[in-house]
Amino acid sequence: MKKLTFTLALLALAALLAACGGEAGDSADGGSDKKVVKVGATPDGYPQYFKEDGELKGFSVDVIEAIYDELGYEVQWEVTDWTGVLASMETGKIDTVANFAATPERGEKYNFSEPYYNSKAVLATGKDREEISFDELKKGKIAVAMGTNYPNVLTEAYPDEEFDFVTYESADVIYSDVGSGKLDAFVHGREILMAQINEKGLPLRVVGEPFGDQPVALPFKKNEEGDKMIEEVNRALEKLREDGTISELSEKWYGMDLLEDSTAQN
Repeated sequence: MKKLTFTLALLALAALLAACGGEAGDSADGGSDKKVVKVGATPDGYPQYFKEDGELKGFSVDVIEAIYDELGYEVQWEVTDWTGVLASMETGKIDTVANFAATPERGEKYNFSEPYYNSKAVLATGKDREEISFDELKKGKIAVAMGTNYPNVLTEAYPDEEFDFVTYESADVIYSDVGSGKLDAFVHGREILMAQINEKGLPLRVVGEPFGDQPVALPFKKNEEGDKMIEEVNRALEKLREDGTISELSEKWYGMDLLEDSTAQN
């Protein structure tokens, strides 16, 4: 009898441990039945994405969170430098990338969702530099951030001209070198650069009018899974445009509706 009681106790203990183990596994997976999508971003792309008190915030962060909340997904952010983001997308470590220009060159590797806004490009120079025209400025040495598409935007906007681009890995070094006059100009996205000049007091000023028109979308691998995700994302984007969510988030981060701005410029 004692042997039977001991055996039953062991079986009960084993069942309890198995149940606890299952609960720990659920917790390790996020403690949720939601599907997970991994999205790449950098920590210093204000106001598209940036870290504040350990939390990732920004316009693209809010838009992508809204898209996948609509679809019942949990977003897992993978934050690294831009080169690392591109490498992670290439190797499949992440599913998609925030604030990604949908260019023809990139379209050779990836399929894209509908854009959630259209980006313009600008040239900036040191804020204390003497007055200079846009035409003069684009003849000088132009800094570009590694991995960005803005040099192509400038070249496409002025196909009959040659440009002297200097590639940098660090945006902070660009701000310093252009601000001090070591280089003449910096070509970058209008929305990000103007927001950073205003918010962070960068030693730069924009010269001339914006140029180019780059759709910004979510990239996915060219396979059945990627195409299915694009269909889902596009449905969510249509709803978020129609109910005003994207316009509200644009006003929150930029003080303007990027959807209206894109329509006016097209």
